[in-house]
Amino acid sequence: MMSRYLQALDPRRSLATAFAWFAVVLALAIALALLTVGDFAVNSMLAQRDAQMMRFATQLAAELEQIVAADGPGPALPQDRLGEVIDAVRARAKPDPRARALLLDDRHNILYERPVGHHGTPVTMPGVSLQMAEGQQRIVVVTAPPEASPRLHGLGIQVAVLQPSEERGHGGTLQEKLTVISILLSIVAALIGAAFARRLTRRLSGLTAQVQQVANQTAEGIVAPTGHDEVAVLGRAFSRLLRALRQERDGLDRLTQELEQRVQARTREVERLAADSRYAAVVHERLRLARDLHDTLAHSMMEMLVEVRTLRMLHAHDPQRLAAELERAEKVARDGLREAREAVSQMRVNAVRDLGLGAALSVAVSRFAERTGLEVCYDADAAAAGSSDAQAEVAFRIAEEALRNVDRHAQASHVEIGLKDLGNGVVELAVTDDGVGFDTAAPRPGHFGLTGMHEQAQLMGAELDLQSRPGAGATLRLRWRTDAQRGAASDDRHDRHRDGDMQSGAGIECV
Repeated sequence: MMSRYLQALDPRRSLATAFAWFAVVLALAIALALLTVGDFAVNSMLAQRDAQMMRFATQLAAELEQIVAADGPGPALPQDRLGEVIDAVRARAKPDPRARALLLDDRHNILYERPVGHHGTPVTMPGVSLQMAEGQQRIVVVTAPPEASPRLHGLGIQVAVLQPSEERGHGGTLQEKLTVISILLSIVAALIGAAFARRLTRRLSGLTAQVQQVANQTAEGIVAPTGHDEVAVLGRAFSRLLRALRQERDGLDRLTQELEQRVQARTREVERLAADSRYAAVVHERLRLARDLHDTLAHSMMEMLVEVRTLRMLHAHDPQRLAAELERAEKVARDGLREAREAVSQMRVNAVRDLGLGAALSVAVSRFAERTGLEVCYDADAAAAGSSDAQAEVAFRIAEEALRNVDRHAQASHVEIGLKDLGNGVVELAVTDDGVGFDTAAPRPGHFGLTGMHEQAQLMGAELDLQSRPGAGATLRLRWRTDAQRGAASDDRHDRHRDGDMQSGAGIECV
């Protein structure tokens, strides 16, 4: 409990407490100043009083000295003139009206007194004061110096002036009154300072409470105090700051909502694009499968259909040739089955990714030569043979389709396949035959081989050029730009297949 009270008196806790302590300290300083000034004033008053009493006593002694000198030697002063002399000197010196003039003998017995005091016993005069026996009242006494009245001093008469003293001890009641007044003034000053501090800090406390409510999010703003003092200026500054912060917060909220809307729109757009991409991938895969089916099963089924029609005609017109034609139909069926298996195998195993474009083409050229019996020459640069990316896969499919077209339509005896690095990251694949050729501008309804090759070239960003005319064979050139570093990175894999067999994919090979 006591510690809580002491903490409440801590001036660092609030501005009001600090102002109250300042008022108390200021009041104590004023009280000390008043006490000092009061003590100085009392001493000045006492010194002035003593001076007036000394002047009155000295002038009275000098006047009586003149009377004694004028009357001649005698044992006593004229009693009938003493009252007039004292009154005349009192009128000139103007002492305190309560001051009494006394003539004392050697024993300090009162010989004459004006005005007459109320006492029945002799007055003692110890040092500087006379003590009245019955009243116990302090009085101040001043005696005239001996040199002011040597004749009176020789007669054993001493002039004294008595005055009642209001002070008790050194300072007396006047100083006590000043002390009490100083204390009262200090208390009043402390109360006024505390009231002023409370009035001044009440506005600041109200502003602090409003700011605290805003900080606790229990209020939206503050009511700025009126006036032109510092509290009003501070309140208006806080109000402007809060309005600016609220505007910024509202702006951030609007921006956040706009961003959320944009994110939602972008998310929907990305989802739509993803769906389109998936659909495009599905369509692309369908087209690839359609091309593969066209390149394998469609050709095989076409030959089978031709054989079936031939068998029907032989059965009707020349039954003797039926056995030989059946054998040929069986061979066509076996070849179609083998091509279908190869197509399925290519779908399941990626030779280009595993071996590189040069080695994969070498294997495909070797199979083509074994199947057709044609003279085939394959030439591949080492830098171009190492390609194994998606572009190389598409180029390999185009080469396969070109070889199938040579087998089925060209009636050629010699075929050349070249894979060259033209520099600057450009690779060229060329397939040339000495067959019957064809008109490249002539329409070919129902045949999609060339169309499929053009589509695949567009997908890989390549240029496909087909040159042919009837009776002059055909040349297919495919050029595409690839990363030159891929070939360098694939040199190690390419070197593993450079042993001179059909797996190497580099150099010139004729089968």
